[in-house]
Amino acid sequence: MIKKYIKTQQFFNRTLRILAFLALRNYNRLTKWATSLSASLNVFLNKPKQAKTVEDLSARWLEMMPPDGQEFFKISNVDKTTAYTEIHLHCPLRGSGDAKACYHLMNYDRKLMEKVGGQLIVLESQSNSGKPYCKLAIRKKGVDTSDLVPAHEK
Repeated sequence: MIKKYIKTQQFFNRTLRILAFLALRNYNRLTKWATSLSASLNVFLNKPKQAKTVEDLSARWLEMMPPDGQEFFKISNVDKTTAYTEIHLHCPLRGSGDAKACYHLMNYDRKLMEKVGGQLIVLESQSNSGKPYCKLAIRKKGVDTSDLVPAHEK
């Protein structure tokens, strides 16, 4: 019963609000610990396979999102090196202007991607973009990302 609830969008949203609260208050070490722990729990429950291609990476990211909330998570484009994805749920950081808090909060997604052989960069954040979604880039671990400008560095 609890295992089923942990995989729901409702649980995801509640956890997101708590983690965003920590990130907005600059509890960076606690946020990093909590997002890493949450990502490890996700990997333990979902047991994703290692990704061999960029397409696999984007599919694994989507598989680790709540099954009943898939409409919030989109793969917008995949090219040779990069999968571009979007998160369309209402983030608690939306409009806060705090892209650094977003960076700390998104440690969760970065850890998920690390576990399956990838790396993730937030390109646009709801915190400061004025858009109702976040845009992410996913590449295989070790592939150069110097051409991608993270949202918290803009």
